[in-house]
Amino acid sequence: MNWRRASLTLSLAVSMLLAACATPTPAPAPAGGGQQAEQPAVPPPEQPAPAQPQQQPTQITVWSRYDIDDPNSKEGMTLKQFFADLEREAGVKVIHEQVAWDQLATKLALAVQSGGDVPDIVEVSSQHIPALLNAGALTPLDDLLKGEAWVEDLTDGDRKACVRDGQRVCVATNVRGGMTYYKPKLMPDGFPKGPADWEKLCETLKPQGNFVNTFFAGRSYAAIEINWWPLIKSNGGSIFDAEGKPAWATEKVAEVARWAQRMFANECWPKVSVTGDFADSEVAWQEGKSAAFGGGSWSPIFVPGLLDQVNSGEVEVTGGTPFNGQPHVFMVSESWVVPKGAKNTQGALAFLRAFMKPAFLASWAEAQFGIPTTKQAYAEGRFKGSPFYSKVDKILGEQGAYMESSPYYVESLDILATTWQELMLNPDRDPLPELEKAANEVLQRYWK
Repeated sequence: MNWRRASLTLSLAVSMLLAACATPTPAPAPAGGGQQAEQPAVPPPEQPAPAQPQQQPTQITVWSRYDIDDPNSKEGMTLKQFFADLEREAGVKVIHEQVAWDQLATKLALAVQSGGDVPDIVEVSSQHIPALLNAGALTPLDDLLKGEAWVEDLTDGDRKACVRDGQRVCVATNVRGGMTYYKPKLMPDGFPKGPADWEKLCETLKPQGNFVNTFFAGRSYAAIEINWWPLIKSNGGSIFDAEGKPAWATEKVAEVARWAQRMFANECWPKVSVTGDFADSEVAWQEGKSAAFGGGSWSPIFVPGLLDQVNSGEVEVTGGTPFNGQPHVFMVSESWVVPKGAKNTQGALAFLRAFMKPAFLASWAEAQFGIPTTKQAYAEGRFKGSPFYSKVDKILGEQGAYMESSPYYVESLDILATTWQELMLNPDRDPLPELEKAANEVLQRYWK
């Protein structure tokens, strides 16, 4: 999925093209309230019938990260069928361009900034919305979506991601979040209730050749989002302040970093979790060498058999670890945006109207292993009664939190992730001075 592919350097704005197709004027109703008028005795001279304009399908360009020609991609195949249905049912022809997930927002911003060709509708993740807004790249959608009944059915998960300063700037399609999968038989005392419990579990499992957990902790902003920020938030710390400037150079954040240093130095986690990529971090779990695996609700896409294991009870799924406070999990939504200056907003509206139909939205959320953002779609899908989805929905509802925002979100978190990795690889370093250096680097680069 594309959480897996590392960093993204976000910049600035957008403008969209979408040319609305004309709708022929309906013919007037017959005279007499639906009754045919009496024909005159002498017919008038025959007039040539006016030429009817040929209605052409609206053509829109869509950017997403999905390969719609890959038969092994459930998301890609679902999207390809949606495009075909949209053309057949609404007369909207889609020109699709696949853009790598870690380049989507940057490419969109550059296209708008340069005044060149831009797509008509683009898939983005919720954490990238603030940077695109800061660049003036997004079209407010309230007027475009006025009167659309499905908008009233959208959940809080959508509103928290897409309504900013009272304006709707995107439409979220599903909500997902960080999850931890674990094997109850290796945790007879239950899932750890805090950092000290993790250290105690390590002392028990390490002699057996088992790691306590495996997860991605490399030099990418995703490592901060999924793993470290929920612990920092639980400990009362922050990543960004209200302006989006770094707020991580504090003792609250350093305390979490020191715990991470101890755990890694004591070989409680596999080294590849820190030095490898997303796929590498899953290996210890798949080989049966780890009691837990830190991923997300999306992990069944990548870990064979994981969904069946959860539904059978062999594996449990849980949320965050309390770190001197309430537990949290990183929450993210996948959304559609209409770039500023779109020429065919009616084409974009037709796209969104079809995408948000309950039956399709449910199938899309299932392909993503997420929770759909309308109540009707949740009711029509396979979510109710599923142990997996029931647990994910409950965890997101109780612990889910969208990441603090910044106009330099990815750039800042990449710098922090690099610093965090170096701290774990060098456990003798004091975290606080290193965190201060990272914060100053961000301020000097982006906040001059």
